[in-house]
Amino acid sequence: MVSTLTACSNSHLKQKTESKKLQFEQAFAEQCVEKEIRNSINKDVDRLRFSKPCKCIAKRITANLPEREMDKFLLENKITHSLRISFDKAAYFCVQNVSQPKSKFLHGKKQ
Repeated sequence: MVSTLTACSNSHLKQKTESKKLQFEQAFAEQCVEKEIRNSINKDVDRLRFSKPCKCIAKRITANLPEREMDKFLLENKITHSLRISFDKAAYFCVQNVSQPKSKFLHGKKQ
């Protein structure tokens, strides 16, 4: 009976952690998009453009972020130092995977 209770308890904790991760990902991605479009002229277009990289960043951060850091963000609206470091690493990875808009100019020379 004890092993059954332990298994149920572990399953419940895992579900709670997964739910918190999902909640963090959604809240962080939304905040990321809102920061990116804050000074935008065309918010609707930019919201769509930043949605994918912000979701990528949030997902990568969540993979290694301790639960207490998620709690600080979700409950206290605090961005900790470790969250900033995780953001920088994730942003570098996610933005590198996004194709940049094509330009007529390459290093000041017209193509």
